[in-house]
Amino acid sequence: MFALWVAAIISPLAWSWYHKASIAMAMTLSLLFGYIVQLFWGWTLDSSQLTELYLRVVMVPALVESGHVHTLVTSGFVHSWNSPLHVLGNIVIIALVGIPLEDRLGRGKWLISYAFGLLGGSIAWTIANGGSYTPALGASGAAFGILGAYLCGWPQDEVYFPIILIRKWPVQFIALFYFGFEIFKAWQVYGLSQVSHVAHIAHFGGFILAYATLPILKKNIEWEGEIELGEITAENPFEGVDELVKRLHDEGDEKETRQAWLEEIADRAKCPVCGGKLHLKKMRIRCESDSSHVAWP
Repeated sequence: MFALWVAAIISPLAWSWYHKASIAMAMTLSLLFGYIVQLFWGWTLDSSQLTELYLRVVMVPALVESGHVHTLVTSGFVHSWNSPLHVLGNIVIIALVGIPLEDRLGRGKWLISYAFGLLGGSIAWTIANGGSYTPALGASGAAFGILGAYLCGWPQDEVYFPIILIRKWPVQFIALFYFGFEIFKAWQVYGLSQVSHVAHIAHFGGFILAYATLPILKKNIEWEGEIELGEITAENPFEGVDELVKRLHDEGDEKETRQAWLEEIADRAKCPVCGGKLHLKKMRIRCESDSSHVAWP
């Protein structure tokens, strides 16, 4: 059962990395598949076996202090098996906010930022509850880390998110809404001594550490905003596509049409440096083998 859980966690991430697919989407599948295995745990194991399995992976501050440091990471892939909303809430943030953030950061740096959020939440909970045997589990620290990182880097971006309505909301609104709500809930728990099973300190830790480390990860990232038609000149570095560039100017008033013509140019032209294939990325035509060869327009 434990080996099956490990395989369910690792497989989507390994497949995504090998095939250069979205690592953020793979993370959502990793959490989902891991949760499905946990359901099998709950259905097939008795209470003592279930306890033994969970003690291997959940984070218990007293056990972390005695050497179970691996649980600072493994706890981020475990959720309450009898509470599907626990994993669903984290997956929504990682999918809807994490995937656009990956477009900004790139796969590798996104994974590092996610790790900062995960570790920030785990370490904050351990420090705040030193010597305690109260367990903590879930990817909430990492999910809040995604919000913190995106808020630090590109707060004006808009992403689809279900707050009242499913529509595009500014990242700064989503992040500050969640962070403010956590402050309110933490005040209820710590200030008014209300009972809560939510690790608010872990959420703060993930958010703050990912926010603080994002400027380091953001260095040397070249990001281009939306290309306007007026920015595209008739001169281009490619051969045999002048007519397509003219059509782009004549018909590219709308974003979708502009993108379609840029894709057509990338499909027909060759890299002026190495003669290799081209592709459209972030509304600019680049060489598939080396993105530094060309960036047009």
